[in-house]
Amino acid sequence: MTEKFVRVIGVDVSSKKLDLFDSGGKLSGTIDNTCEAVNGLAKAIKNPKETLVICEATGSYEHVVVEAMQDAGIAMAIANPRQVRDFAKGHGFLEKSDRIDAKILMIFGLHVEVPLARPKTEKEKQHQALVRRRNQLLALIGQESNRIPQCYDKAMKALIENMLKSLKKQLKYVDAELKKLLEVLAKTDPKIALLKSVPGIGPVTTSTLVCELPELGKLNRAEIAKLVGVAPLLNQSGKSDKKRSVRGGRSLVRRVLYMATLAATRRNPLIAAFYQRLLKKGKPKKLALIASMRKLLTILNDMLRRGEAWRTVQTQP
Repeated sequence: MTEKFVRVIGVDVSSKKLDLFDSGGKLSGTIDNTCEAVNGLAKAIKNPKETLVICEATGSYEHVVVEAMQDAGIAMAIANPRQVRDFAKGHGFLEKSDRIDAKILMIFGLHVEVPLARPKTEKEKQHQALVRRRNQLLALIGQESNRIPQCYDKAMKALIENMLKSLKKQLKYVDAELKKLLEVLAKTDPKIALLKSVPGIGPVTTSTLVCELPELGKLNRAEIAKLVGVAPLLNQSGKSDKKRSVRGGRSLVRRVLYMATLAATRRNPLIAAFYQRLLKKGKPKKLALIASMRKLLTILNDMLRRGEAWRTVQTQP
């Protein structure tokens, strides 16, 4: 831990609640994972400049606590879950619960030098809010669309259709705002121009990767694939060698990357050639598409790490 922090608060994050463990012994227990409750927690920390709050990256549920702490001037660290789990096992913490996880995070923050999360600008916060709202709208549109075939009442069906029109109108507005905001952010964030240079990568994919996958360009190929959830994971024990499968990862990023890869199999010569080669080898379409997702992701990761725009010859299919 950096010497300037004399107090570390471990926070185990879930969708509904936060479990706390304070090295200073002043805060403990559980609070709701809501803006009101977390802002109350930030106000209860009387020595903000000397305090570090640490949680694990979950992909979405930690955003409220991160923004509230940073707005209050409290240092915030987002730890890699795998690194924290390895640390726990190495220190004899074999049991697992929300309370124990919060304590482990506190100890991890006390003994391990962790990078602090960079506070976002107002434009970056607006960008992330638009990305999240777009995802919410897609979920709502899907839910309402699924209700129509099972609705026999004409009046209720008309209400659903009106709701769908309203949601789609809002989605169109959000997409337009994302496109405009990207143009503004591109002036100060070189990652945006690099991502937009790739055939098949549009404003939605660019925005999602920038907001929800800040690790892009900072990890190696295997790490970034596992983080997103497009890497086939080994499943062996003794003589048993089960089929590898992809699981876990950041579902929002994976969904958007899936759609981008579909576009890339038609518009991106390199990805299209790679996809067709797998099909000719007899690979099922779903498996070929997942492999193409991983291929596209690793190319994007390498591009950002090197600071290079798209070049067809930069890698071979």
